[in-house]
Amino acid sequence: MSDSLAIPFVPAQHQGEATETAAHHVSAGEDAARTEFTAAVVRLKAVNGWKDLCGRFSSGFQLIDLHGNAVEGPAQAGLYIRIDIPGPGSTTGQGYDWVLIEKVEDVVLNDHQEISYMRSRPTQHPLHKTEGVAHFLNEDATSTFVITRNYDQLTATVYGRNEVPNTHTGHVVDDVRNAIIGASGAIGVSKLQWSAWAKGMLGRQD
Repeated sequence: MSDSLAIPFVPAQHQGEATETAAHHVSAGEDAARTEFTAAVVRLKAVNGWKDLCGRFSSGFQLIDLHGNAVEGPAQAGLYIRIDIPGPGSTTGQGYDWVLIEKVEDVVLNDHQEISYMRSRPTQHPLHKTEGVAHFLNEDATSTFVITRNYDQLTATVYGRNEVPNTHTGHVVDDVRNAIIGASGAIGVSKLQWSAWAKGMLGRQD
């Protein structure tokens, strides 16, 4: 079930697959929830550490600037995320899949409800933009990573919207790869990764 607080910040669904993977936690009280929410927001923006939350067989994540340099510190709009998916890499992306962080925002709705989210979209390799989108999904897809606090309840959710395989790259090998990774079976495997991510965001490892 969608988190009603998050829906206004998630793009509308028009085509392809729509996925949602969430974890929930009820804190000992609202003061505890505020503290735990703050910690979860730090984890959300610490993209380089996501693999540690998702498990050793998950993808690797690295923040990259527009010059192709690795970036330490919290995620910001305008940075890229270089994704190292297990298995054959993207030719277009020089062995990686790439997304651009479009938005990072913290929203306090009132004393009892707050949201932090980050939205990303498939994009070109920052140093090879003429090569086209370097990701197994096309540029209409988005991933929105959301942490919400509703009184003493915390929720971490990954919303995938308009997920259509990127099968018009101009590289036959990439087209086949992207069709396979973007298929429903592979999306199911990805859901396991994001389930671990969501639990990890809330400090859970079960």
